Amino acid sequence: MKDLFKVRDFYSAIILRSLNIPILRLEKESNRFVTFIFDSTPTICEQILSDYWDRKLRIEPRRFIENINELKTRVHEVLDG
Repeated sequence: MKDLFKVRDFYSAIILRSLNIPILRLEKESNRFVTFIFDSTPTICEQILSDYWDRKLRIEPRRFIENINELKTRVHEVLDG
């Protein structure tokens, strides 16, 4: 079975996407929530998010903003589609 990482937090998803972790899909949940499914091991993703919270990450600002816009669009497509 393939390792996948799931996260519901929008900004955590943006951080992972900004560090080139591929998104496999978005899953619509109840109450207009979305789960982001990443093609990476939980160990790698959890380490990235831990580094974020410890203020050890450096993300190129333009990439971060582009990923906010991309994921907003994708979330709306899933929720409204």
